[in-house]
Amino acid sequence: MEQRLIKVIAAALGVDASTLKLDTTADDVAAWDSVAQVNIVSEIEAEFGVSIPIEKIAEIHRIREFLPYLTKGPS
Repeated sequence: MEQRLIKVIAAALGVDASTLKLDTTADDVAAWDSVAQVNIVSEIEAEFGVSIPIEKIAEIHRIREFLPYLTKGPS
């Protein structure tokens, strides 16, 4: 599931998945701005069939912080 998450985020950011790790933060990737954050969340929700609460989106700063939301729905 972790590699699948990284691939989804890489695609949303337009970067190579090999450049991302679970501890990669928004500060580590130039393309990861507030607009990209919304795109990432949208792609994750579509790929994993989950919903990330809107009030939590701004609190997510590293890739691993998406993981708890992935177990709340079908994958």
